[in-house]
Amino acid sequence: MMRVPWGTPPIVVLGLAAIYLLAGKLGLLLAFVHASATAVWPPTGIALAAFLLLGYRVWPGIFLGAFLVNLTTAGSVATTLGIATGNTLEGLAGAYLVNKFAHGAHAFDRPQDVFKFAVLAGLASTTVSSFFGVTSLALGGYADWAEYGRIWLTWWLGDAGGALIVAPVLLLWGQDPRAHWTLAQVKEVGLLLVTLLLVGLAVFGGVLPITIETYPLGFLCIPILLWTAFRFGPRETATATLLLSGIAIWGTLSGFGPFARETQNESLLLLQAFMGVTAIMALALAAGVTEQRRAEAALTREAANTRAILDMALDAVIGMDEHGVITNWNPRAEVIFGWTAGEAVGEKLSEVVIPPQYREAHIRGLRHFLATGQGPVLNRRIEITALRRDGTEFPVELSILPLKVGASYRFNAFIADISERQRAKEELERLVRDLMDALAQVKTMKGLLPICSSCKKIRSDENYWKNIETYIEEHSEASFTHGICPDCVQKLYGYQPKIEGKR
Repeated sequence: MMRVPWGTPPIVVLGLAAIYLLAGKLGLLLAFVHASATAVWPPTGIALAAFLLLGYRVWPGIFLGAFLVNLTTAGSVATTLGIATGNTLEGLAGAYLVNKFAHGAHAFDRPQDVFKFAVLAGLASTTVSSFFGVTSLALGGYADWAEYGRIWLTWWLGDAGGALIVAPVLLLWGQDPRAHWTLAQVKEVGLLLVTLLLVGLAVFGGVLPITIETYPLGFLCIPILLWTAFRFGPRETATATLLLSGIAIWGTLSGFGPFARETQNESLLLLQAFMGVTAIMALALAAGVTEQRRAEAALTREAANTRAILDMALDAVIGMDEHGVITNWNPRAEVIFGWTAGEAVGEKLSEVVIPPQYREAHIRGLRHFLATGQGPVLNRRIEITALRRDGTEFPVELSILPLKVGASYRFNAFIADISERQRAKEELERLVRDLMDALAQVKTMKGLLPICSSCKKIRSDENYWKNIETYIEEHSEASFTHGICPDCVQKLYGYQPKIEGKR
C-alpha cells in the first residue's frame, strides 16, 4: 500500500478536501428524506480509496471536506463537527479493516477478499457515519427522532453504495492508471461501451415500449458486467458498474426502470441495493477469472521451466502413463537411445528401450504396482541393461518415480548411460588383477640368512647350502654380471690397478 510520509503536503490535503466537497455537493442534490441524508454518496468511496492508497495521514483532507459539505448544507457547527467526525472515522475504520483482513488496496485480486471488502467496508464501517450523522442531527434538533430510522437507512445505504461502487474504481485505477490493451481489446472496449449504453437506456431510459412493472429488466445488466469480468478484469468491471450505475440513477429519477417507485428516495434505495449487490458479484467474478489466469500463467511458466530443465538434463528423462505408453522424451533420451521424441512418444516403453529378455518382467511389474501400489524397482537406483535403436544393449543406471494424478498414475524414469563408467570400472578391475598377479610373483628376502663363514654359501629353507648368487637369483629379480675388484687384481696379478678419480 502506498503511504504518504509524515509532513503530507498541504496541496494533497486541500486537493482531497476539494474533491470530497464537490462529490458531496453532487450527492446531496439527491437528498430527498433529509437535507443531509442521500441514497447516493460518492464521498465515502473517495475517503476509503484515499486512506487505502495514500495512508491514514491524509485524514485532515477528508475531515475538512466533510465539514465544509455539511456546514454549507444544514445544521450548526456542532452537528457539522459530529457529521465530519463520523465521515472521517468511517473511512479510517473501513481502511483499517480492509488492510487487516482483505489485503488492503489489493482486495480485488481474490474473490474471498472482494466479499470481505463488501462486508467490512461496505456494510460494517458505513454504520459509523450514519450513526454519528443522524444522531448529531437529532440531538441538535435538525432531525425528527421519529424519522431517525428512515434517515439512518438512507444515510447508511448511500454510504454503502459509495464504498461498493465508487471506491473500487478509484482503487484499481489508482494502482494501475495505464490501460494495457491490445488493438483488438480497444475495439472490444468500444463495443462494450456501446452495448452498455444501449442496455442501460433499454432498462432505465424508458426507450422500450413496454410496461416496466410487468417486465423487470434489471437482469439485462448482468450479462454486460459478466462480459467485462471474463474478457478484462476487476478494474474494467468496476468502471462498467459505475457507468451503469450513473445511467440507472438518471433513468430511475426520471421515473423509468424496474426500481421506479412512488417516491424518489425509495426508488434510489432499491436501485442502490441492486447495484451494490451486482457490483460485488461482478467484481468477485472478475477477481476469480483474473486469479485463474494468474494461476494458469504460473503453471505455464512452471511447465516451461520444467521443460527447459528436462531439455538441459544430462540424463534421459522418459515419461510413461500407467499403460506403459511413453508420454515424454527429452533431448538426452534422443541422444542415448537414438529415437527422436516424435518417434518415441506414443509408443510402448517396453518396445523401445527394454531388451526382449526383460519385457515380460517389465509388464508384470507394472501390473503388480497398479494392483498393490508396490514395485521392486521404484523409488531407488538400479543398474540394468537397456536397448538402443540399433539393437545394441548397454548398461544404464535407472530411477523410476511414480506420481499419482487423480485416479491414475504417471511414471518418470531417469536414465543415465553408464557405458563409460562400466568400461572404466572393468579397466580398473583388470589393472588391480594384474597388480595382484605381479605382487604375487615378486620374490622377497627377509629375516636372518644363515651363511657359511668360510665358503659364503647360504642355507635355504629346505636345509640345502646354495651359492649366494644362486640363492639371490631365486629369491629376487636381481641378476649378476661378473668383474674383479682392485684387491683381487693385486692379489692375483701382483700389481695395483690405477683407479680413475684418485691421485
